[in-house]
Amino acid sequence: MGQEVENVEVVEVVEKPRNPIWWGVGFTCIPAMVLALGYLNVHPEMYRGIPSSFNDENSAVFGGIDWDEEVEQDPPLRYYSDSFKGLRVTTERAEVSSFWDLFNTPASTVEYEWSYKVENLTDDKLRISVLYELLNRHGGTVDEDEGIEFAEPGETVTIEGTAKLDYIDAKTVRGSTWRIGHRKAN
Repeated sequence: MGQEVENVEVVEVVEKPRNPIWWGVGFTCIPAMVLALGYLNVHPEMYRGIPSSFNDENSAVFGGIDWDEEVEQDPPLRYYSDSFKGLRVTTERAEVSSFWDLFNTPASTVEYEWSYKVENLTDDKLRISVLYELLNRHGGTVDEDEGIEFAEPGETVTIEGTAKLDYIDAKTVRGSTWRIGHRKAN
């Protein structure tokens, strides 16, 4: 008729109170980290500098003007050196009007200067022009700038220029090259 139940164990369920420290982490520390990272994102001038690979110096030992066979015996110009170096990094001012603007990184530019030293070996006053090019690791042109200088017979001149380049492009620069032209000055 009736069944007897033996060895019945009663289990009492005790609900543990939640630890309020996890609420503090979730609602204060994580948003604070997001805001701090957002602040750094809209102020890259704090950590952006001239890329370490952004400079180069060459001399006549490592380079020269590639004359054709006719001019090679009596060249009109003698190459001495060329170089480029970064001067400063400039960053646009960020406009932050909402939380989502913290994820828009402003653009930066690198201002650089280049120089090219050459001697006029002719008996005429020459107008010397140089197209200075910055190259990436594959030999592609990243940026170029042109300079012109007049040189008296026997005079050594340094042709210089300054230009600006996008920061992202400046990080890809691995070297330089140039093209030179000359003609008699009027």
